Amino acid sequence: MGLASPEDYPRRVQQEKPVMWTSAVHEMRDDVHTEMTHRISIDLPSRIDALDRPPLIVCLDGAWTAGTVRDVTRLMSMSGEAPEAIVAGISFDTVSMSDYLRARARWFTPTAWVPPPEVGVRDVVASDLGRADTYRAFLRERALPWIADQCDHGEVWMVGHSFSALFGLKTLLHEPGLFDAYLLASPSIWWHDRAILAIEEQGEVPREDVVARVFMSAGDAEMGDSALDDTFRMRDNMIEMADRLGSDRYPNLHLARHVFAGESHSSTVSTAISTGIRALHAASTGGAH
Repeated sequence: MGLASPEDYPRRVQQEKPVMWTSAVHEMRDDVHTEMTHRISIDLPSRIDALDRPPLIVCLDGAWTAGTVRDVTRLMSMSGEAPEAIVAGISFDTVSMSDYLRARARWFTPTAWVPPPEVGVRDVVASDLGRADTYRAFLRERALPWIADQCDHGEVWMVGHSFSALFGLKTLLHEPGLFDAYLLASPSIWWHDRAILAIEEQGEVPREDVVARVFMSAGDAEMGDSALDDTFRMRDNMIEMADRLGSDRYPNLHLARHVFAGESHSSTVSTAISTGIRALHAASTGGAH
């Protein structure tokens, strides 16, 4: 898989024959918002030429979610459980995992705050973090328009896990129309004394204007017996936020939620993606989930 320039990328994606599925990766330097380089992968469905504006599924944390979303949609679309979709993964182009974790904490979180060291985000100060609004501007003004130039698509879905799912919640509450559907696996609602709950309560966007399909989940093993349970409480925090979003306060939001038995914070990713895509697809087509 090589890198394509912006000029020849659409041609390259469309004309890789006789390969049934086509993939390409682009490095995007953003000097306006993040001052970082991002890697954007695009995988097309096998029948791309026959489809009328298929959905675009945008995977934040693309380095560890895009491959699963790609494979799930390829397989489940044959049984009608998922759409034939364009899958885009957006990742931070860093030289180490430590740098990647710092980038996630910087760009996906809603407030400036240093998390506990057990999270794995080290060597940061509060002013480095809490830049979700800036990252959202990068998506809105750079990444999403560029992807739209490469391939004609319909609805835009997002997939996030942990910090990127927290980013999805912030986006849903502040700019819900950026995505049509949100798959939010194990969102890090614990961040900064559960600041996202206060953000929801403040209601910057009129609640009737929050129009989207949302799937939220967590693993029940994300509530163990460790001393950090009172800090993270992934499962119970997800349930509490889902109760808020699923209430009558959000009349135009379609919400599904799930707690996965026996799944941990890492192991829940694949099952959340499979279940979440089925639920969001069923909601879009009027099917059961």
